[in-house]
Amino acid sequence: MARNKARFSSRCLTPAQQSYFLTRTFPGFSVFTARNRLRCTGVLRPTPISDAYTVQLEYDPPARPRVCVLRPELRLAEGKTKLPHVFAEGDLCLHLRGEWRPDQKISEFIIPWISFWLYFYEVWLETGEWLGGGHEPNGAK
Repeated sequence: MARNKARFSSRCLTPAQQSYFLTRTFPGFSVFTARNRLRCTGVLRPTPISDAYTVQLEYDPPARPRVCVLRPELRLAEGKTKLPHVFAEGDLCLHLRGEWRPDQKISEFIIPWISFWLYFYEVWLETGEWLGGGHEPNGAK
């Protein structure tokens, strides 16, 4: 029990609390919690004319939530050799270090950031230019 208390500060939201807020805000998402971990899957459409993207989020506090796009498969813009703002393991790079904390609701921060990422991805597909700001993970160009 002491180990769990050390792992979560009193201000950090637990996976069960995050699950509650996710299901209230995004009732179409499938949310599962077990052993202080959260996994959710849902469909996001960044604009009315956008594709529908099935995304999966995994959260094992206090680490950052990890997000990947399950469907459709992400494509490369013409002339590009890699996706922008994606970690080596394929997770989306949604924010700079320190912009999200475990005391913040995933439903209010991470899910909207996923939609923003998807919007800028669609612009990048058409233009070849990432307009979403930030920087590449691990300093990659």
